[in-house]
Amino acid sequence: MKKSLRIYISLFFSVFFIISIIACNNSAETKLVYTENDTIKQSVKEREQGITWTQELEKERLTTRITRSSMEIGSDVPYNKELFKISKTMQAPVYPDLNDFGSLDTRNIRATVKDKMNNFCSNLSLENHTGADSFFSKKYIFNYVFFVKELEEGWKTNFNEEYPKSALPEKKVEEDGDEEPAPRIFTKWTFGEPFIGSEIMQIPVRFYATCGIIDVTVFLNSSGNNEFYQITINRWKKV
Repeated sequence: MKKSLRIYISLFFSVFFIISIIACNNSAETKLVYTENDTIKQSVKEREQGITWTQELEKERLTTRITRSSMEIGSDVPYNKELFKISKTMQAPVYPDLNDFGSLDTRNIRATVKDKMNNFCSNLSLENHTGADSFFSKKYIFNYVFFVKELEEGWKTNFNEEYPKSALPEKKVEEDGDEEPAPRIFTKWTFGEPFIGSEIMQIPVRFYATCGIIDVTVFLNSSGNNEFYQITINRWKKV
């Protein structure tokens, strides 16, 4: 009996000793964690006190919605290809293209040259092309003669119709005595983007007739009175 009691007492003290050790360890760890956290907080607080804070600049920028129309670029900001994408004032206009002809951007054709081209095309559209030869330099008048010959002979081959020069109806006299102009060979024409060099200028022209279109290139002198010296046919298309 005494022996059993002695064993129980020994077991009780052993369990109590183990529990005490575990409790001490947990207490030590808790105190250690608390000490480390307290040290970090104190360090952050000291650093914060040592920093001189300033007021934010243009704080409204963070809440303002920025769009292309509201964006303003300062005069000291250098332009680059990225700014071109967002600046409406720097976006180049887009001109249409005609199939097998090219761009219709004629901004580089001076007004005087454009007027001269329109007058030439108008005269070329008349019966017998009256006055069209006067636009050519006398030294290169043979190029105009070759062009007219190719135009008249190619009409039948490409449009499968007789050249309209011999088929144009006679002018009619109206009631007031004025003559009604005869129909034109070409109903309209349009200019394409030119090539302008130091000595020559090339302007593509598309002529429209009732039976098809003809694309030509007119060569002019870039300086002086812009005389014509060559004209070539590039394409026929029956419609």
